[in-house]
Amino acid sequence: MNRKRYLYLLVLAVVVIVFWNLISIPEDHFKKQIGEPVQFHYNEEIEKVKDSKDLSELGIQTSFTDVPAQDEILLQENLGRAFVASMDGFIWILDLQKNKAEQFVKAPLMPGGMVSHPKDPDLIYFCASRGKKDDPVDPSGPGIYELKISNKTIRKISTRVPIIPKTPDQNITSSFGKLYSNGKGPKLRFSEMNDSNSRLIEKADDLAISRDGERIYFTEPYDHAGAILGVSDQSRNEALTLGQNGNVWKLDLKENTASLVAYDYAYVDGILLEYPPGQNIETSILLNEVSKFRLLRLHLSGQNSGKDEVAIDGLPGFPDGMDRDPQGRVWVALVFERSKLVTWLHSHPFWKNIVLYIPQRFQPVSRKSGLLLLSEDGKKPLYYGIHNGSIFSTLIVVIPGKEKVFLSVYEKGYKGINTIPYPL
Repeated sequence: MNRKRYLYLLVLAVVVIVFWNLISIPEDHFKKQIGEPVQFHYNEEIEKVKDSKDLSELGIQTSFTDVPAQDEILLQENLGRAFVASMDGFIWILDLQKNKAEQFVKAPLMPGGMVSHPKDPDLIYFCASRGKKDDPVDPSGPGIYELKISNKTIRKISTRVPIIPKTPDQNITSSFGKLYSNGKGPKLRFSEMNDSNSRLIEKADDLAISRDGERIYFTEPYDHAGAILGVSDQSRNEALTLGQNGNVWKLDLKENTASLVAYDYAYVDGILLEYPPGQNIETSILLNEVSKFRLLRLHLSGQNSGKDEVAIDGLPGFPDGMDRDPQGRVWVALVFERSKLVTWLHSHPFWKNIVLYIPQRFQPVSRKSGLLLLSEDGKKPLYYGIHNGSIFSTLIVVIPGKEKVFLSVYEKGYKGINTIPYPL
């Protein structure tokens, strides 16, 4: 009897050890973020413009098959080239005429969003963040960097930002987070920032640059210590728990200052600047909240300064990178199709406490990925297409080119640059 008992105990111990090694232990802040039930609807207007065919039937073309999966593709078609922020930690250069690609420069950390200087194509600004939680961040941590193409030099713009006030400004009137009116958020010169008045950037994800090239706005989806770039258990947990930890920052390259634009938003990612007709000073930001399946408009100045509004919600997937075509239309990547399970979990949040312990690799995550085309103001859906995952998954940015649309795929182990003809 004792032998059987010992055998049962041994089997139980083995099962416990195996189970313990398989589960994912979430950080405490994720568990604390779980709130009340939330109902997320599906936008019927988007469903009306859904393509009945798979995106692959448009004719997906794959080229540059030695380029690893990418977080961003920056086109400079007038110069016959493009740059790619790749998962291997390099920024690659593509020769669009000769169809050749090569590693161009090693980034300080994992490169993310990239933009060209609007007046100097020799300059690129890019986000850099940890690819793994234990990536070294000294002396060059997460933040915004400048790449000079002609000599392959990288210059740090900023890896620090002002400390967010613990007590909200009483004059803030925004509805979905905290947005400062007319640039009144905390501001510091780069040279003045230290451990007492500022902190290190945890995750620089995407960015936009003003038309005059003097101001960079970038998103920090969440500011948990050790935040990493890309699709991971960490990013899944932040989205699942609907954490309100997203920040928008502004770096003024003329004043050499960093300032807080907005905070307490939910998983902010893709960002575009908006301008009144005939003006060159940005007055609002178009911003997506990944976890809440929507795009917001944040008014920086003017009559509605300090107010935010929903541009469109009820998206059928998790929105990521955004870009504009020459007509001003907004292209939104839907990194994953939104599942019924996710929608159900948000309305039954108790079960999130269990799902947090299940590693992403064991979850029924859809391989379907898609894109959404919106009107210039981001309010009207024009086209919605989904790919079934047979060629790629995890579409993270959609980049409209002169004659075709480039698709940036952030899938581990994937190689190649994909394009499709314009669907509209």
